[in-house]
Amino acid sequence: MLDFTKSSVIYVSEAEGSDAYSGFTPHYTGGSNGPLRTLRRALDLVTMLHIPGQGQPMTVRLSGDHYLTAPLEIGLSERYAGTDYALEDLVIESYGDTRARLIGGRRLSGFARDTFRDTPCLSLHIPEVESGAWRFTDLYVNGRRADASRYPREGTFRVLDTENSSATRLGEGSRWFIAKKEDLAGIEGIEDATVSFYHYWIDEHSPVESYDRESGKLVMKYRSRFRMTVNYDRNDTSEFCYYLENIAAGFGAPNSWYLDVPRGMLYYVPADPEADPESLEIFAPMTSRLLHVHGTPERPVSGIRLRGLEMLCSRGDYASRTGDPGAADTAGGCELAADAQSAVGGYGALLFEYAHNCTVEDCHLYALGLHAIEISRGSCGVRVEQCLIEQVGGGGVKLYGAKVGEPVCDTVSHCTVRGNTIRYVGRRYAAACGILACHTSYNEISENEVSYTDYTGISVGWIWGYYPSTTYGNRITRNHVHHIGVGLLSDMAGIYLLGTQHGTVVEDNYVHDVKSSHYGGHGIYTDEGSSYMTIERNIVCNCRSNCFYQHYGAYNSVRNNVFAFGDHGAVACGRYEGHVGAILEENVIITAPGQKAYHEYSPNAVAVSFRLANNTLFEVGGGEPAVFITRTADGPRTLTLAEWQAEYGQDCGSRVCAPEGLTIDADHFRVSR
Repeated sequence: MLDFTKSSVIYVSEAEGSDAYSGFTPHYTGGSNGPLRTLRRALDLVTMLHIPGQGQPMTVRLSGDHYLTAPLEIGLSERYAGTDYALEDLVIESYGDTRARLIGGRRLSGFARDTFRDTPCLSLHIPEVESGAWRFTDLYVNGRRADASRYPREGTFRVLDTENSSATRLGEGSRWFIAKKEDLAGIEGIEDATVSFYHYWIDEHSPVESYDRESGKLVMKYRSRFRMTVNYDRNDTSEFCYYLENIAAGFGAPNSWYLDVPRGMLYYVPADPEADPESLEIFAPMTSRLLHVHGTPERPVSGIRLRGLEMLCSRGDYASRTGDPGAADTAGGCELAADAQSAVGGYGALLFEYAHNCTVEDCHLYALGLHAIEISRGSCGVRVEQCLIEQVGGGGVKLYGAKVGEPVCDTVSHCTVRGNTIRYVGRRYAAACGILACHTSYNEISENEVSYTDYTGISVGWIWGYYPSTTYGNRITRNHVHHIGVGLLSDMAGIYLLGTQHGTVVEDNYVHDVKSSHYGGHGIYTDEGSSYMTIERNIVCNCRSNCFYQHYGAYNSVRNNVFAFGDHGAVACGRYEGHVGAILEENVIITAPGQKAYHEYSPNAVAVSFRLANNTLFEVGGGEPAVFITRTADGPRTLTLAEWQAEYGQDCGSRVCAPEGLTIDADHFRVSR
């Protein structure tokens, strides 16, 4: 029997250890003294230690690489069901000169130089793929996500018709569409491909179920979430486009790969054509989740700290489902090609459930298939701090708790996401967010840099309209959110807010360079029903649509902000509802020639719904800032500030002058203090 009173540290080394050793020493010193080989064995020993009255805080120190083929459970163990054995008050960290790595897949080796479809490449035969025992749809090379071969390699193909071509409701999706036969003539392997398309604010992906070359009918395994059009106002399928992935005909771009499933052959084009195959770390995933930290509603696990680790390589296979998509792996319902927004139902490579006061700090999470970290039901006081999250197929950090009426024990609250760098997320599921917080309260999202996302940077709230919400009291502060969107999706923002949120504060953030596809590229966006929030001291600039946009809401306080260079107006409102939507005062509003200070998308939206006072308006170059309104019988009008004040009684105390204390770079549409 091992005597755990001799040490509170257990060492693990897959390269040097043995599960027959004690684990009390970092290197083998004779007898049973040496590191353990597997993390699973270390966790079992620590769990056994936590018998009532004998538990003590423990540290497990890892060295080298640790490969996982299934999620590692940290918390209450099924092996000790019905007992009080639990794993808690535990630190898992690296030791040695390099960080330990938890890898949810297999490193592929033995590549040969080859030529495939007239393209020099590397190739590897994988017997498990040929036999049908293994199929992967993600590949990671040197920590970067490799691109599945795409057809066409650039651009898209137009759709001729869809199953629900006469659909009028957004949610009337289709299982099939009619492709132009000439687009796919002679193309092999369509049945092994994935069909992908972007519209509205989501991207949809489905394996191909069948393709009829005579009719051009392509049937998808998953029905589309939304009707196949890109336009709210008309169902014009001629504008709707798609592309195929994992098609041999699209192979050849640098950093692209193709898996010939029937033959079990993997082909990859290195980004550097001269690269030595043995110098490349090429991983294919085997598990969707790496770690699962969990207790139960009756006994949450507590005190788990993950520190100084690297976590990489997980699967990105995912189908959405009808019904509530909030928790991962939602049971029941029909499979769909996308969630309704933000890839909200996707799982996290690291999952916390019924976890209290746990921490992920100074970790590097990358080359992951869907979300990196998921803080789910029953979790409180979980902290994600000073981590680097990048090259992720989905989002960075997702929080999802209990809605109104659901068990209080499932509440998610008082969590902290602070000081992290989150970049290049949404690599597979473009609609994923850098940070997504749904049905959760009293959280701090602060001092993060969120950048190079395809969709929204930080999103908080998950109730549309004025219904009761469990999202409130959140603090979003001192974040740098930039280069959000690449022109693929619409209806997005640097910071996106939704629903009634008493006590939520958005302050001291710097948001810039937001680019949408058709519409809705906003800096700070208070969407449907956003109410009772304070938005202050933010700098927002260079947005394709508006720097501050309120769709509709009630009694938001918007003050002391800088809103500069909004292509469709620095400040805008979408709907008039007959009550005060927002109070805007003491803001600095900067425009370039041709841009508007205020913009209405419907009559009375700004002129009546907003209360404006004591703002500073300035147009670069010394021109007169313009106000664009729609509340006239003859159509829209453009007013000067003086006309705006005289006719509508707005902006009492506001003035036109150069703002003090700001550096304005009009050439690059930047503002800084």
